[in-house]
Amino acid sequence: MYVLTIAYPKSADASFDFDYYRATHLPKIGEAFRPFGLGYAAVLRGEQSVDGGEPAFFVTTLLSFATEEGARNAVASEAGQALVADAANFTSATPLMQWNTSVE
Repeated sequence: MYVLTIAYPKSADASFDFDYYRATHLPKIGEAFRPFGLGYAAVLRGEQSVDGGEPAFFVTTLLSFATEEGARNAVASEAGQALVADAANFTSATPLMQWNTSVE
């Protein structure tokens, strides 16, 4: 399993439209990445830091692919680049993206 993590850092000057993200952007992810082996997507909405303060991230998204090749091809695809461009429709935060592998 190969996982892409996308985290949207929260700051005083950043915005995030969760309704657009959930209703519009997430379905686009499924449509764009399913042909590349997307297995599941998990979306975690930041609620609070452990010490009771503001969360570090608006949202953290985990996208699981069957293979590394499929994951990398998905992100490099025209549809993947369109998803990157769509981010301007729901956030002013610059996402942090990272490749991950499952620890067995």
